[in-house]
Amino acid sequence: MLIKFIFASFLLSLLPGPDIFFVMTQSVTRGSKAAFSVTLGLCSGLFVHTAAVALGLAALMAASPLCMTLVKIFGGLYLFWLGVCVLRAYKNEKNTNPDIKTPLGGGSFALYKQGLIMNILNPKVILFFLSFLPAFVPADISVSYGVYIIFLGLCFALVALSVFGAVSLFGGYINGVLRLERRTKSKTFAWISALIYWLIAGRIFFG
Repeated sequence: MLIKFIFASFLLSLLPGPDIFFVMTQSVTRGSKAAFSVTLGLCSGLFVHTAAVALGLAALMAASPLCMTLVKIFGGLYLFWLGVCVLRAYKNEKNTNPDIKTPLGGGSFALYKQGLIMNILNPKVILFFLSFLPAFVPADISVSYGVYIIFLGLCFALVALSVFGAVSLFGGYINGVLRLERRTKSKTFAWISALIYWLIAGRIFFG
């Protein structure tokens, strides 16, 4: 059962989705280090969802249309705001105005927080974990249900970390070959980055 779960987790982590798309775009445009920081944030968010399933909170949230709608709204608005911040950061750097700060002005920890909040505020992850993890709990487990759910969540997070880490390295390699990092401060890249945030926000809003 555990082998099947790990294999399923690997295949699901490879499926095209907002998370892996976000990691890839970050690695291609900003390098593997930036993408890995985002990856750590995304995988940390999985522990929050795992705990919610183990404690029964995810089931309560899924049963409340209002709660799920609020999560969707906050998640979409957060990503939309990040897109706006990308354009503000470009404008501020162009104007060399150090007094204006944006949420994107930090380094690895700022990217980690982006990945963490992005994952936590994605209602699809809540619903996915609520249906996926319990399906792999054996009937004859020797530990409590909650403990086994946490164990499965840890396994899924490690698999996702491996897959997203590989994507980060691959995207970073492309970044290095094409020397894209030198061009990320251009207006075109600023708009591309903003559109990526807005596309993911739109997927959360309307997906």
